[in-house]
Amino acid sequence: MKDVLTQFDDFLGTHNGPQELIKDLPKGWQERLQTLWNGKNITLQTLSRQDLLLSKLFAFCDRQIDLQDCVAMKPTLQELRECFPWVEKRDANPDWPNHVLKSFGYLSKELGYEYKP
Repeated sequence: MKDVLTQFDDFLGTHNGPQELIKDLPKGWQERLQTLWNGKNITLQTLSRQDLLLSKLFAFCDRQIDLQDCVAMKPTLQELRECFPWVEKRDANPDWPNHVLKSFGYLSKELGYEYKP
């Protein structure tokens, strides 16, 4: 098991992954971590709903492969409105804001409502 964890840790260090995104998460994300499991020797934590939703929405807009994760999280229209400005600022490409708007629009339709910022 240690070999698998070491290999995964090495992989994350050489690929654009979670370590890159945590640099951009809103301040205080560490204090909002949620404990998933607390064993005798290890504790597993995850991002708070807000921070996980931000990261998934960014990943959806960036890679277009996280749609089902976003749908499964069932963000409310209010949550999308709160997340939009953060996701919109994550890329310097001049086409990015319009791309994010279209992506949020597509996601909201999948969720059964219409997103308008």
